[in-house]
Parts: sequence; C-alpha cells; structure tokens
Amino acid sequence: MKELIEIAINCQCQYEFTLGCCCERQFVEISLIICYNHAVSGKLQKIKHLNSTILEQKLDSAIPLKVENLKKAYRGRDEQLFWAVKGISFEIKQNECFGLLGPNGAGKSTSMHCITGFYPTSGGSVKILDYDPHTQPKLARQYLGVCPQDDTLDSDFTVFDQMVRYASYFKIPTSEAENRAQKLLEEFKIADKSKNWIEELSGGMRRRLQVARALISNPRLLVLDEPTTGLDPEVRRFLWSLIEQFRRDGGAVLISTHYIEEAERLCDRVAIMYMGEILDCESPKNLIQKHIANEMVEEEIRPGLKWKRPPNLEDVYLKITGEALSKDNAESERELSSPLS
Repeated sequence: MKELIEIAINCQCQYEFTLGCCCERQFVEISLIICYNHAVSGKLQKIKHLNSTILEQKLDSAIPLKVENLKKAYRGRDEQLFWAVKGISFEIKQNECFGLLGPNGAGKSTSMHCITGFYPTSGGSVKILDYDPHTQPKLARQYLGVCPQDDTLDSDFTVFDQMVRYASYFKIPTSEAENRAQKLLEEFKIADKSKNWIEELSGGMRRRLQVARALISNPRLLVLDEPTTGLDPEVRRFLWSLIEQFRRDGGAVLISTHYIEEAERLCDRVAIMYMGEILDCESPKNLIQKHIANEMVEEEIRPGLKWKRPPNLEDVYLKITGEALSKDNAESERELSSPLS
C-alpha cells in the first residue's frame, strides 16, 4: 500500500486523488481520475489493478443485502394511508437463497420494488453490498440482477439483441456482451431462438430469457419476483436448477413466491410475510418443526375420503396467520392510488 501511494504522489499528470480508510472492514480504497495521455503508463496501470483488487476484497466482505425496518405507504382514494410494508428487516449472505413467502397482496412485490430502488421507501434502509440503491443507484445496481414479476422484455429486439442491449446499460463492451449473451442463451436452452423476435417466444421461453437477461451483468445479488408463476412444471424445475447453480457459484438470491414446493426446495431461509409484516423467519425445516412439529396433517381429498401427509410450509402459514396461502389480498392494493416517498 505504501508503494501504491508513492506512485500516485509522484505521478505528474492531472488527476483527482482520494484516499479513504474504513477500519471496520480493514481495507483502503483508492480512486484516481487521470488524464488519457497517462492512462496506459505502467505505473498507473498498476494503480488501476491494485484499486480493482481492493474493490473486490471490499465486495467479498460486504453483505449482499441488508434490509432494516423497511416501510412503504400508499395514499388511498379516500386519502387514508395504507402501509403495504410495515417495517421488515433481514439480511442475505453469500451463497444463500432467501424467500419471501405469502399470497398476493402480502407486500412481497412492493418490498422487492423498494429493495431494488424502483419504489421510494417511506422509512428504513436498504444496502446492496454496502451501497444504497436510492442514494447510490448506479453503484448498487451494477451488482444487482432483477427479474420482475411482470414481463418487461422489449418487443423491438430479437432475443440476442435484447441481451446485448441490456448489457450496454452496465457499460459492458459489445464483444464481451455478445460472448456473455451467447453463453447464457445456450445455458438457458434458447440459443436456437437467438434470431427470433420476442413476440415469437412462448411464455416459458420469455421467462427463461428474463432470468438470463438478469444474469448478463454477472450480478452478486439476484432478485426474482414470482419467477415461475404460470409456468409448466418442466420449465419451473429447469429454472430452479439454474437458480441453485447461481447460488452455488457464490451468488445471493432474494425470491418471492407463493409456491410451497419452490420455497422448500430453493430457500435456505423463508420469511413468512402477511399484510406487510414478517411474522417469522427460519429455514423451512425449522419453521415446520417450530410450528407444526412432527404432527401428520389430515386432509379431506373429497367427501368421505381423508388422508394423512407430512406437514409443509402452507400448514405453517395457515397456523401463523389463520389464512391459506391461496387467499388473494390483492384487492386492497388495487384500491390504492399514489405511493408516498
């Protein structure tokens, strides 16, 4: 580090030099803005390399996602406030998949929008690798991959061009973007559709493309809002395998779902979300053990025919909230008009 500072001090070109120290994480960040004529010099290339190494060390030590007391309010048509999210808090570590489990209207999508910076919050804080997506959106989003619940694909482009254009938003060079796009399309088994227009794809292929697009920037945090809703079982399991691979490769995943099997298979921890609040948060196994224990659940399949099965997360949700996961609370949100910042 001493050698690095001496190189910067002895450089004769015009630059802005800032040195910041954070004892808590035990790293030093050095940022240089230098004139083009000296950008290729050996010494400055060394500074750039060391600066990149320090940044990587910082990111490796940072928590991928930290949410503290997040709140979101809307103003209804009657001018009354409706709190869609009521102060939720959680963290996601590297190599972890964290799930928000609840029916429509529980506040999952609103929470997702606030976390990714698309909705302003009404309170609390969000940090993505120590960056605030609301006050530092460019820094936070360069490490963030998002697959929203709605279809946001651009029908003006082919499949391949869609990927390359999206990569340009992250300032990825065209040649590198093309390589990444081809690799992802092959991995997601849609490479044969690379020259097709978006409207020519089936629903399952469009969903695969959305997830692939979210990965083209090599994010460290992947946010998936109801990623498999409406998909057939085969496509759903295919996407599950890709999400599991992303996590094994060191990524962190935040997923919202109302599918029991999805939450139990993918998530290391699950937050039971109900009316904008997190009522409990544990691993699926611990949630079942805590609230249901080893009791077998008796169900009536049809009149006069009953059977017993092992408990699952839907039984946990029912016991905690008194309502089934299939209950749709979205009607209350449709009555809302303007969100409050």
